[in-house]
Amino acid sequence: MAKITSSLVLPIIFLVILALAEQNMGCMAILGSCAIFTDCSGSCKVQFGPNTRGYCDRSGGAGTCLCVYICPTNETHM
Repeated sequence: MAKITSSLVLPIIFLVILALAEQNMGCMAILGSCAIFTDCSGSCKVQFGPNTRGYCDRSGGAGTCLCVYICPTNETHM
C-alpha cells in the first residue's frame, strides 16, 4: 500500500502546480512594430491598464511590441 501511495504523490503535485499556473497566466497581445510603437511599455499600459507589461521582442526586423496583461474574466487564457 505504501508503494502505491508514494507513486501517486508526484503526479498529484504536478497536477496541482499545473492548475495553479493555469490560473495565473495572463493574456498576450501584439500592438505592432517597435518602429511605430517606440515606447511599448507605455503604449501597452494605455491600451490594457496600469498592471500591463510591455516589451519589444527584437527577434526579427524592427521588433514587435508585445503586451502581457491580466485576462478579463470572459477572455480565454493563452
